[in-house]
Amino acid sequence: MTTRYRGALIVAIVLMGLAPGGQAAGKKELSALGCMLQPSKQVEISSPVPGVLELVSVRRGDIVEAGNILFQMKAGVEKASVELARVKNEFARRRVERNQDLYEDDLLSVHERDEIETELLLSKMELLLQEEQLALRTVASPIDGVVVERLHDEGEYVSVDPVISLATLDPLHIDLLLPARYFGKIKVGQNLLISAAPAVKKARKARVTILDPLIDPASGTFRVQLEMSNPENRIPAGLRCIAHTTR
Repeated sequence: MTTRYRGALIVAIVLMGLAPGGQAAGKKELSALGCMLQPSKQVEISSPVPGVLELVSVRRGDIVEAGNILFQMKAGVEKASVELARVKNEFARRRVERNQDLYEDDLLSVHERDEIETELLLSKMELLLQEEQLALRTVASPIDGVVVERLHDEGEYVSVDPVISLATLDPLHIDLLLPARYFGKIKVGQNLLISAAPAVKKARKARVTILDPLIDPASGTFRVQLEMSNPENRIPAGLRCIAHTTR
């Protein structure tokens, strides 16, 4: 082989690596019929009891953690009921203490002793019930996420209608709709590469978490769900995407 021929061959190989066909040597685009970036969780939060909103603590776009207070209902009656139940419980406790000597000297009948002790137990249960009723008036976030929508404001009456809409954007879920020919080639736990212009120009890894076990006979497709990390919620949900496999 001559030096000129050898050099030409090397140049040809390099050009093949740079050509579109050569670029596919690193990754291969899937012919997906649908690919969308979705929140991993999306919930609408309502009040467990009807009433008037006293305070809404968050606005659209706020980031919340599980346990953060979202809103509070007016609870004047419930607070008063708790205080009343606490007074009754304290009175029942003092009555038991006052009669302690009589218990020890057997100067109280069994019926009287049972009545006093039952009164204390009932007062404890009533206090617990009223505290639970009051707790229903304060609603906290069940998830880490971002406030998508604030649907009601202070002073409005709400019953079953959602007050706050939340979404978790880290991680993101990718819903992928694939033709039947890919069935068996995609596995749970496998990493695919996802790009979604303009937010994800450089393809990022996403792990397959759910794989439909059946193919839809009408469309000849099956669904795949992937999970992709999204630190600081930098990538918005709702973008259409492109999925690639790595060779």
